[in-house]
Amino acid sequence: MKKNILEISSFSNEKLKYISGLKEKKNREKSGTFFIEGFRELQRAQVSGKVKFEYLLTCPDCYLGENEEDLVSTIDAKTIIVSKQIFEKISYRDRPDGLIATAELPDFSLSSKTKLLADPVLVIEGVEKPGNLGTILRTAEGAGFHKVFVADPRLDLFNPNVIRSSTGTLFTLDVFQSDIKELYPILQNAGYKTFAVTPEAKSIYWDANLKGKVALVFGSEQYGLSEYARSQSDQYISLPMKGVADSLNLAMSAGILMYEVLRQKSQIDN
Repeated sequence: MKKNILEISSFSNEKLKYISGLKEKKNREKSGTFFIEGFRELQRAQVSGKVKFEYLLTCPDCYLGENEEDLVSTIDAKTIIVSKQIFEKISYRDRPDGLIATAELPDFSLSSKTKLLADPVLVIEGVEKPGNLGTILRTAEGAGFHKVFVADPRLDLFNPNVIRSSTGTLFTLDVFQSDIKELYPILQNAGYKTFAVTPEAKSIYWDANLKGKVALVFGSEQYGLSEYARSQSDQYISLPMKGVADSLNLAMSAGILMYEVLRQKSQIDN
């Protein structure tokens, strides 16, 4: 792919100010574009086919490996080369790897036509912390959860920290954003059994039958599950707490439950 490459030597350049500004939610909302940083994240965004790139900002002096140029050559975007000093000023990271892109915001909205197969799914309601959501997505990909529903989030899915913490699995998974009241009827009509994970549940997760068409439902870090999610769920389950703390971190809890689903599924497959 033949590319037009522009070298910019001043941070006061309007293109660079625009790219850097996309770290802020208000600028993402205004422009309809967002900020992706990192080799893995860019590679996975590209492979997913869900992302339409706009600018690709590169700094060869910051590259950490040997494959960056190969990736740069395959991304269809207006390419800009900058110095290490400028790149580090724009970067969201403490140790940047020389690759940042901007792209149009993908449409992750839920549709009534969304196809649900027999795979387990994950529902995260009201999530507040970008790092938690990113870690959950990364763990979901590892545990074989291909669809993640982010219901009524209190954050922006395209926050750079979500993308970084997910290592780009935000793009490779089927991630949907929806209203919780829109989601439950779709799950119910598809024959899913919903398990609300909440500390006050009497049933411990390992005693639950988590095989087949199951949906794990988690609430926000601060507020837990909404009354609607509680009332519509088929069963409540919890994680045992043997110490002073009354609950685990949201990403930790989700990870434990997802791998329990994987464990139970492996018993069927074997």
